[in-house]
Amino acid sequence: MSLKRRPTEADIEALAEIFRPLWRQGDIMRPWLRQHHELLRSLVHGDSSWAAIGAALTKLGITYRTGTPWTDKRLRSELSRALMPLKGYRQRRPKSEALPTAQTAMPPGAVAQTDLPPTPPPAPSPAVAAAPRFKPASFRIQETSPAPSESTPADIARSHRQTFSPSEPKEPS
Repeated sequence: MSLKRRPTEADIEALAEIFRPLWRQGDIMRPWLRQHHELLRSLVHGDSSWAAIGAALTKLGITYRTGTPWTDKRLRSELSRALMPLKGYRQRRPKSEALPTAQTAMPPGAVAQTDLPPTPPPAPSPAVAAAPRFKPASFRIQETSPAPSESTPADIARSHRQTFSPSEPKEPS
């Protein structure tokens, strides 16, 4: 990151004039950052700094509901978060690529049949339906209890006495 000169009040006001027409009262911050990220980055790649942009946004009241002033680190972090793909919007193939090529290239004079009802998906075969289902794998090692030893009742009673009975006083030496 290159060092930039400290912005003056005139610089901050000039940046505020750039952002003023872009912000409408009630806009949501992350979608706004997502929509204007190219402008913000072009300003930073030019003569402005993240701190100057944050000061201009704060001056206009473009903040989260808390009203906390923007810092350069917080603005960069929020812009990065705003640009992350949203859940549920993973990259999908456009529908035009999903169609088979035989349907898209029709011979001349052929009529497209677009009014047909959609065909239902094929039913699963009995072999697929009867396939065994497996539990998810686990990395946890199952502990097994040790095998019981072959103890006599006298050994068990002696062990119980040693564990649970009060200790006998020792003889003085």
